[in-house]
Amino acid sequence: MTDLPEKLYACCPIGVQNMLVSWYGRKILRERFGPEFQKIRASLASSERAGREEIGAYQDERLRAVVAHAYETVPYYGELMDRLDIRPSDISTRDDLRSLPILTREAVVENRERLLSTSRTRGRLRRATTSGTTGYPVSVCWDRGVSVMNNACLWRARDWGGVGFGRPYATLMGRLIVPARQTRPPFWRFNSSWNQLILSSYHLDEGNIPHYLDAMRERGIEMLEAYPSAAYMLARYMEMESVRLPLKSVLTSSEPLLAIQRELLEDRFCCRVLDAYGQAERVAFASECERHEGLHIFEEYGIVEILNEDGEPVEPGGSGQIVATGLHNMAMPLIRYATGDAATLKSEACSCGRTLRLLESITGKAEDIIVTSRGRMVPGPLLSYAFKGVPHLVRSQIVQERPDEIRVRLVAEKGFLPRDEERIRGGLARRLGSDVAIAFEYVDEIPMSARGKYRWVVSSVPLRWGKLSTANLYQEEDAETVGARSGHGDAN
Repeated sequence: MTDLPEKLYACCPIGVQNMLVSWYGRKILRERFGPEFQKIRASLASSERAGREEIGAYQDERLRAVVAHAYETVPYYGELMDRLDIRPSDISTRDDLRSLPILTREAVVENRERLLSTSRTRGRLRRATTSGTTGYPVSVCWDRGVSVMNNACLWRARDWGGVGFGRPYATLMGRLIVPARQTRPPFWRFNSSWNQLILSSYHLDEGNIPHYLDAMRERGIEMLEAYPSAAYMLARYMEMESVRLPLKSVLTSSEPLLAIQRELLEDRFCCRVLDAYGQAERVAFASECERHEGLHIFEEYGIVEILNEDGEPVEPGGSGQIVATGLHNMAMPLIRYATGDAATLKSEACSCGRTLRLLESITGKAEDIIVTSRGRMVPGPLLSYAFKGVPHLVRSQIVQERPDEIRVRLVAEKGFLPRDEERIRGGLARRLGSDVAIAFEYVDEIPMSARGKYRWVVSSVPLRWGKLSTANLYQEEDAETVGARSGHGDAN
């Protein structure tokens, strides 16, 4: 849906919106599927059980190609390697990577143009911006090669959940597929090209959720792919009403999956939850398999290092930050990129027989849920879309203390204009509707929490389920619970 103007789409009748969604689905089919996709999928099915030496040889071969390409066509890396007196031939294996410094988010923000390859036509690249919920929104470009590879890895994860392409599945992710002003069902649109029911994450309340469940039953949905917090809202309602909806699997991504969420989702949907991890920067991908013994690192996608505080690799069983090198994005290669996430490298192999290394846990960011005055519950990560691509915005935070208002705190650079504020306001209003007032506050800095965490959405408004009222989902102690975060779900 990113190529469809939101305002024009919102004005169309529902039948036309379904046609547009299916048209976009066919467009994606042409871009990311076909013979190349099928070849990669077959290769992935073979390599996931290959020996460690074979996987390592593949990574080294791809790494040599990436480094040589970066040196010759990416100004940032050409200058960096010359300054360090390093030549592409000096980096021939994964072990040689440590001769290059870690690439931080701040460095990507400051050097975005110099990180783009001069060999790629910019008009043909896919542009994406991270949410900025870490405090530093990162703008990246992808070429078709990494888009196809990412798609193949995503369908590998779905295959592990028992649902192949063409089988009916539902997504409960971040696309503004249904206008926020809509008050009656259907709160979903159907992508006939994929047999995909796209559910709105912006209309979740106890009055609407029964319609969601009915639509899933009518379509014979076999898998739900969702933000953990959005799927959790469905499951909490189902628990309150003593309802279950058996599925083959639930695939979660984009924010940490808490233990309390996994337990309830598995109970209400009568299946196991597969958690997945990735990011808009397209440097790493990981997912649970059907055995649920950890998240397999998709070694064919990128080289993942787990480093301790001194920048040294941890031993199996140790924890550290995730630093990754993408092996397929030649438009904007990121080498030794610090993702901002932490992980524990598992020492044991998975009983499934796959030889891909396991991460026991991945810790990302957890955010609160915004509650509107009409009772709708909107997961915090969904609001990040309103901030993407806004120039001169250094950091932001959303604070909610009552249901009818949110306060948006901004740290902005010189050049941030009134129209930029209106752009954010309009994006938030399209997602929250008219029942939430939006106030802006300009500040010099946004402090960390008591535990030294940067929280992007902070809400003290309780969640209500009929007569049941609970505190907002992520308290500080819950945010420490390990889970996985990913940006892959919205790529479709």
